[in-house]
Amino acid sequence: MDAVRDAAAAQGLLLDAGQLGIAHALADSAARALRRRTPAAAPGEHLYVWGPPGRGKSWLMDAVCEALGGAPVRRLHFHDFFRELHARTHRAGMERSAQNRAAQPPGAAVAAEPRGAAIADALDGMLGGARVLFFDEFHVHDPGDGMLVTRALREIFARGILLLATSNYAPEDLLPDPMFHHLFEPAIGLITERMTVLELAGPVDYRTLRPAERSAGYAAGHALVPGTAGQLAAAGLEEPLPAEETRVRPTTHEFSARRAANGQLWFRFADLCEAPSATSDYLALAATYGHWVLSSIPGMEDASPSGWKRFGNLVDVLYDRDVRLDLIGAADIDPARVLDHPVDAARLGSRLAALRREARDPSGS
Repeated sequence: MDAVRDAAAAQGLLLDAGQLGIAHALADSAARALRRRTPAAAPGEHLYVWGPPGRGKSWLMDAVCEALGGAPVRRLHFHDFFRELHARTHRAGMERSAQNRAAQPPGAAVAAEPRGAAIADALDGMLGGARVLFFDEFHVHDPGDGMLVTRALREIFARGILLLATSNYAPEDLLPDPMFHHLFEPAIGLITERMTVLELAGPVDYRTLRPAERSAGYAAGHALVPGTAGQLAAAGLEEPLPAEETRVRPTTHEFSARRAANGQLWFRFADLCEAPSATSDYLALAATYGHWVLSSIPGMEDASPSGWKRFGNLVDVLYDRDVRLDLIGAADIDPARVLDHPVDAARLGSRLAALRREARDPSGS
């Protein structure tokens, strides 16, 4: 706990009573798990911390994780988890099929490999010798992802690995779509039976407070409306030249970018968010480019629901990776109008509030 307090003090933060209580719970659970000779987390030691965005859940988790130094722990964000799990599951399934074919006589039929075995192999590779798994931003909207989460939870608990998770959703509200919610009820049962559920719901969204000005990272970015030349100059941005237009191919998708050079990646909203992009694309590009600009952001009614959903996922990824993001559009974004679920809208609004709006056109135009 001293390390967590020191980290808060170094950033000029004063933790409130609720945050201190969550920090103690996370640190104590992790310390108990790491003192054991083998992974053997008991029901109730796993923690599920949920509450509105901007209350400090991710910061507290990261502070506890960093304080553990070289201990056998793993920290995963929701989007990282699924990208890695899908990739490893596919690879493990291919390897198992190849081994089965090699073991059969020539021409013999080879039975399909159970997907569950491939998922178990994938989790072995992901978790390795981890004794504690920190899982940030736990949420589920896709029923296919929900089935993977259910299997992953069972594997994690069976291995005795301590699971410490944060979420904006109460367990019973996960996979909120009423058409598919029943498919996730087994996982909700696992969470409520095996994990201690804690709520962090203070009155203040700390992202809405004006922090000390940052020169790098997500909060160094701006939300510029309407995005005049003067505003861009004040924010340290320079419009790309036509000759800088290029193509980027992070995974199997290829996108048009206005600029992709010197650590800066500049997209038009339509070229990225209205294209069939995925969080795996954003994660791959975020590993290379530390400054993103998204321009030509349309009005609320002028983009598709899928475009706004991709935009929300993009903000999630760049916020988690602490990548600078500058947004340029003709109107302020109203999260409640572009995302269907109020929890997702609140998370997006909280993260947009962390961007600076001080860059004004000196000419007043």
